[in-house]
Amino acid sequence: NVADSTEPTKRMLSFQGLAELAHREYQAGDFEAAERHCMQLWRQEPDNTGVLLLLSSIHFQCRRLDRSAHFSTLAIKQNPLLAEAYSNLGNVYKERGQLQEAIEHYRHALRLKPDFIDGYINLAAALVAAGDMEGAVQAYVSALQYNPDL
Repeated sequence: NVADSTEPTKRMLSFQGLAELAHREYQAGDFEAAERHCMQLWRQEPDNTGVLLLLSSIHFQCRRLDRSAHFSTLAIKQNPLLAEAYSNLGNVYKERGQLQEAIEHYRHALRLKPDFIDGYINLAAALVAAGDMEGAVQAYVSALQYNPDL
């Protein structure tokens, strides 16, 4: 049956469209709608690291730090090389005042993805908070090497 063969394609397009909508909602600050759509996506594809990262970011923005850490950890279980998930976890630790753990997670993210500009910026902010100005300057300089327009 021809109709049956197009069903997975329709589902994928629907998934992609919903994922794009959730990203737009997140960027617009509509975290409630973004979360609702991400949860639909997560039920369809519980192993999708993009969805897990977005859920982590949504919960972080809403200051639900335990949930943010939970979704980052799920993303790491799916892909232990996912720098963004370690950086998201670092953000949770930084927000909790656990600066050493935050710094370790940011550094791990940067070992995985050396051109991860947000990772350098997050690391620099954590180092400033920890009183390590020299380390913070080095992190900013590294970010500038990858993007001189910062």
